[in-house]
Formats: sequence, structure tokens, C-alpha cells
Amino acid sequence: MNGKQYGLILVLSLIAGLMGSIASNRFLSGSPLSAQKTPEQAEIIRAERVDIMDKEGRRRAWFGLAPQGNTGLGLYDQDGNVSAVLSMTPNRTTGLMLADRQGTRRAGLILSADGEPALELYDNEKKCRVRVAVATDGEPQVWLYDIHETPRIAAGVSPDGSATLGLSNSDHKATISLNMQADGNPSLNLTDQEGKPRAALGYTELEVRPGGTMDKQPVFSFVLSDPSGEILWKAP
Repeated sequence: MNGKQYGLILVLSLIAGLMGSIASNRFLSGSPLSAQKTPEQAEIIRAERVDIMDKEGRRRAWFGLAPQGNTGLGLYDQDGNVSAVLSMTPNRTTGLMLADRQGTRRAGLILSADGEPALELYDNEKKCRVRVAVATDGEPQVWLYDIHETPRIAAGVSPDGSATLGLSNSDHKATISLNMQADGNPSLNLTDQEGKPRAALGYTELEVRPGGTMDKQPVFSFVLSDPSGEILWKAP
């Protein structure tokens, strides 16, 4: 080996040692040179939906995207009927739905996109019959529905502290309203089939004339009106 060959080997050895040192430092510092997978790293599975099957080939759960675009998790019983679904809609409404043994929706816990939480209970025809909610302004509400999902009884407490219990017919015109204002003044009001006020017991405010001042009646008052709004009788 002549002097030139020996010199070339020495230079190559120095370069190789330097590159090895750089690679080692970058590996220890977590740079892209250390991107090789370690035994502790898990595989990433990319899929729109995952179905979980039992030994008999029946679907028992799913996780992923539903055809409507919802993101969700579903659980099924041994007969293949859905038992529970947790989902989020594209407009960010989240909900948990519970079903009976026939797969019929019977209860739901919902948080709307505008932040209104609600609990709904359904009959065996999947019609909502009870709803308990908190409105966006903080008002707690309870609604009872008839077989046609028409609200017939409602109760709530307004942000100012007034409490109301209301009953209505199917078209919401004939009503009975029991009220307790925040200042402690109670009242009972009745309207007819046309939605016209016909009777008021307790504190009420009567309009003296259209656009005029209001005549405040005390809690021991009783007022009867005709369909046109004219007062037929009042006491005191």
C-alpha cells in the first residue's frame, strides 16, 4: 500500500466516523432520522367504520361514520337489535339514544348545537311523550306530549324567577295558565277556543284602552271578559 492509498483510507475513515456521530446525535434528539418504528409504537388503522362481530357472525357493535354523516358508536344485543347509540351530527348536536328489546327508541339524552341539554322519553311508537330541558337562557322546562306529539302540559321557571304551569288543548288555543311572578303575585288565567282571554283570578293587568295605561288588579281580584275582550264583570 503506497502513501496515497493510505491517506485516502484515512480520510474516508474520518468522514465515516463523523457521519456516524451526526446520525447518532440526530437519532437521540428525536429528529426525522429516528422515524423507524419502535416496538412500543402501535399501528394506525384508517377506516370510515369498524364493525365488531361475535363468534356467530352477528354484529354487536360499530364505531365510525354513519351513512347520514354522523360520527357514532352503536351497541347491539344478541338478536341484532340496536340497544344504544352515541352520536354527533355534522352540526355538532350530540346525543345518547337507548332502545328496548325490539330496537325501538325509548330514551334520549341530547345536547343541541346551541348548548341546550334535554332528556326525552318516547313511547313504543317512537313518539316523544316527555321532555325535560334547560333553555339557552337558563330556563328549566318540562313538557308533556299527547299521542300526536303535541305539547299539552308545560312548566317552567323564567330567568327573572317567575314560575308557570300551563295546560292546553291540541291546537294550543284553549289554555289554563297558573302563574307565580317573581314578586310573589299569583294568578290563574283561562282562554277560550279562539285563544281569547276569558277569565282571570288573582293578580292581572288590564289594558284601559289600546295603547293606554295598564290597570293592575290585586291578587284578590276576579275578572270575566267576552270574546271581544270587553270586561263583563270584575271584583273588586
